[in-house]
Amino acid sequence: MKKIHLLIIFSLLISFCSSNDSVSTEIQNEESDKVIIFTQGLTKSSSEYVSNWNKLISEISNDDETLLYFSINPDNVRWTSPERTVLFYQFGNSENTSSSFVINLLVQDDSVYGVEFFSPVVNDDISSQRTKLFFLVLIAMADDTLDKEGRESVLSKLGLYDNVSQPNQIGGSLTQNNIQYVIEPMVDNGLLIGLNFYTTLISN
Repeated sequence: MKKIHLLIIFSLLISFCSSNDSVSTEIQNEESDKVIIFTQGLTKSSSEYVSNWNKLISEISNDDETLLYFSINPDNVRWTSPERTVLFYQFGNSENTSSSFVINLLVQDDSVYGVEFFSPVVNDDISSQRTKLFFLVLIAMADDTLDKEGRESVLSKLGLYDNVSQPNQIGGSLTQNNIQYVIEPMVDNGLLIGLNFYTTLISN
């Protein structure tokens, strides 16, 4: 049976390095050697999560187009129900596409305790690069103690780089530093159409 190489061959877009500060992470852009400090998003309010996300994106973006695509516009973040437990945001609304990257922030007691992220699987380099950058940012927002190798290790342990024979074999689950990471495939008629990526705070 023909092997399917999971997802994509990615180009490395950003490099992460760890900080001694337990509430911050330094992120180093390999090209400019510019170092910033940002705060992770899990355990923070939804407005803090969005602000921290945008701060991180603004520092690692190489151009205005990338900055615009990956940033979260606070005005377009919406509650999905009157109970106000899930906030929804769709990236790339300005692009004429049938599939988009989507993030849901799971909120309890005014604190983000988990994130659900949907990535469409499209056979082009731009979507591939976007997917990996989103995944790395999601890991950074979940756990600011991980360095570049630690973040890559999370993706590897979740099976992102595995060779599989069937699309439904893609992904896996990992719990590390009280954060649970899950990648699961979305399969339609035997074809991989998307990936769901979950990051959830596990209570002690």
